Amino acid sequence: MTSSIARFGLPSGASCELSAPKLPLVRGYYALSLVEASPGEADLVALWTLAHRLARDLASRTHGDPECFSLLFNAARTRRKPWAHVHIILARSPAQKRWVLLCLSLKRFLRWRRWPGVRSLASEGQPTAPRPLGIATARQR
Repeated sequence: MTSSIARFGLPSGASCELSAPKLPLVRGYYALSLVEASPGEADLVALWTLAHRLARDLASRTHGDPECFSLLFNAARTRRKPWAHVHIILARSPAQKRWVLLCLSLKRFLRWRRWPGVRSLASEGQPTAPRPLGIATARQR
């Protein structure tokens, strides 16, 4: 689950979105992603520059120090999704940063509610839509 925080426009006219993906055991994790799937070189530079500015601002507001962050850029060959994105990790120490990176590498496992078998089990206990109380409409007759 991801909650969108803000949208930004880049000089080229492309837009990007800052979100706070929900990841168990992790706080201070954000993702800045382009909306378009095939960005140009200028878009990537603008995305990186914006991510750096936002990370400094978020770190300053969260930890009182604009240098308490790390950025992780996923290039075209190493990303799972087609759009470019930058992970923003707010951390006060290298140990906190290592923890978030470990959780990121395990996020498929940590988001166990998205596992195919768990999804089907969870939906079995969900109530279905109520049925009409025996009043037949013209279409049902």
